[in-house]
Amino acid sequence: MSFEQMREARRDVDAAISVWRGVIEERLGDRVTYAVLKGSATKPWETGADYVPVISDLDIHIGTPGGRPLFPQTRQGYRYALDTTRIIEQRFLELRPYHLHIPRPQVVVMKEEHRDFLPETPGEVIPLYGETPLKPPEPPESLRARDLSELRSLGPLLDRLPEQVIDRIDLEYYRVLRMLCWLVSPSPVRVLSQSHPDPKHLWTLNRTRVIRLLEENGYTDLAQNYSDYYEAGWAAFHTGFRDNEAMRRLLLLAYLVLEACLEAVKGA
Repeated sequence: MSFEQMREARRDVDAAISVWRGVIEERLGDRVTYAVLKGSATKPWETGADYVPVISDLDIHIGTPGGRPLFPQTRQGYRYALDTTRIIEQRFLELRPYHLHIPRPQVVVMKEEHRDFLPETPGEVIPLYGETPLKPPEPPESLRARDLSELRSLGPLLDRLPEQVIDRIDLEYYRVLRMLCWLVSPSPVRVLSQSHPDPKHLWTLNRTRVIRLLEENGYTDLAQNYSDYYEAGWAAFHTGFRDNEAMRRLLLLAYLVLEACLEAVKGA
């Protein structure tokens, strides 16, 4: 990973955000009340840990009237969704014909159980469409308890992983990565939130700063594995996620991060 690659990745992300903003308004505006962008794409990037193509995503949260489905649950709805992906790809390629990557979207259609995902202030997200609803301020104790619950839930997942990788090879490794990458990213933040005086502030930090805080708070091994995971992610990206040894290293580091996070809160 080089500075030039990070700059090109940022240009790709900016182009993709522009495309999504336009497509949501044009093709989904009649069934969407609001759409926002969250996550690593909205934060400053200092090192390669802050964004890895394909492993990192465009975290798009979409609200619909009454939480109804984003598309009709019919053949026509399915085709409309597929056609929308084609339009997004075409418009992105028009903007970035010499791109480093096509940013991967992660679309969450908001339901009642997702209310904790809502921001407390407008500045926490990038608006894409409509007026973003806000949630009431959450007490730090509530946030810490939620983070602790999420960390404890890693135990059963780690127990299942050996049998979930034994029959994987080639492209199948990417399926395991997709199952884990969205857990690896926030878990060290949840560890820090258990003792940090302002856990809400932690969620505004990019991963470079999270790694520094881990080191400052004595989580040296976790910090190293977390950093190595994203370095390995860049290496896997450069192989198109098709080098099996690179993927095995990446998946091992994902496990080590999650294991260390679970271990950090044992007895809590």
